Amino acid sequence: MCDPWNADSLRDLHQVDKASLVFAVPHEEGQLSQILSIFSFYKINLTKIQSLPIIGREWEYLFYVDVTYNDYIRYRQSIDAVRPLTKALKILGEYVAKN
Repeated sequence: MCDPWNADSLRDLHQVDKASLVFAVPHEEGQLSQILSIFSFYKINLTKIQSLPIIGREWEYLFYVDVTYNDYIRYRQSIDAVRPLTKALKILGEYVAKN
């Protein structure tokens, strides 16, 4: 059985080029735009974005995003840059995109 804490060491990071993320942003003007600008700066391509309201919190949404990238290091740098702008950010999975 695989230890989930060692998953990064088992995954070949040279082949991984797609990720699924979920995050929430504060309900403030321009917050989502700032996050999308960071992804653009790091050359991260959004292939899907979907928003779902957070039940019980008026005007707050979770954003489910699929991204593709050519450089894993730049992708991780973009995550580090985006994280402080979110209320919560979780990487749901990293995998090889089917072409």
